[in-house]
Amino acid sequence: MNSKKSIKALIMEIILFILSALLAVGVMTFFSACKHKTDTGMWMACHWAQMAVFGAACAMAAISLAMLFVKSGKARLGLAFSLIPVSIYTALIPNTLINLCMKTDMRCHTVMKPAVIVISLLIAAASAVYLVINKNEE
Repeated sequence: MNSKKSIKALIMEIILFILSALLAVGVMTFFSACKHKTDTGMWMACHWAQMAVFGAACAMAAISLAMLFVKSGKARLGLAFSLIPVSIYTALIPNTLINLCMKTDMRCHTVMKPAVIVISLLIAAASAVYLVINKNEE
């Protein structure tokens, strides 16, 4: 059993962690949803979409961080595989699973939604590449 990790695997694991961390930090800061509440003081739906994305992104960051430290190649492949459905789920959160604002020119539609979709799908693609590159791990 070869527990030594290839440089390609290490680079891909770092990329996966950076993308996941970028999604988690970004959705709460530079591509966050609107910070508006309704007239009754309740958060708008886009806030809850943002929070759901944040939770999923934190889970993906934890999974990708674990990939950096797990010694078993098969366990790393399993972790990489688990990122694919989670990242696709995350891409579907804004305006598919959780509605955003009714106005399509709002920040949640113009900034948050595209950023979440692009980064989430990049995570799915990077995970698939990782699986292909490391398919013979022990």
